[in-house]
Amino acid sequence: MTLDTKAAVWLAQKPALLWLPRLMLAAIFVESGVDKLWHWPAYVQDAAAHGIPLAPLSLALAVSVEILGSAALLAGVCLTPALLALAVYTLIVNFFYFDFWAMVEPASLMARKEFLKNIAVAGGLLGWWTLTLRTRIGEAKA
Repeated sequence: MTLDTKAAVWLAQKPALLWLPRLMLAAIFVESGVDKLWHWPAYVQDAAAHGIPLAPLSLALAVSVEILGSAALLAGVCLTPALLALAVYTLIVNFFYFDFWAMVEPASLMARKEFLKNIAVAGGLLGWWTLTLRTRIGEAKA
């Protein structure tokens, strides 16, 4: 039995531990979605200022992806499409809001850190997405 298999078996015996990464990933999207709803006019104005087309419609779509995607993560339903949607959403938003290459210091420093953090979040989501695909393919072959 490989180390990966041993770790998977150990985690499967402790389902409470599987909630921690779900909560950690969902938290950033839930907070963002709720904040957008709470401060809607300011977010619409900010989205328009960042060149996001059809700002109110785009923002409504963003809130839907954040809230529904987080709910799917936490509930464990529609996990594969939710992970992909959140990853793609994160990458798209990243290029609109954190274009550090077009900024001057010190603003470019913070934007670069946010950009890289979002790349890491999207990478984690995509990694989890590939694992769900592998599991589905394995189940289909069995």
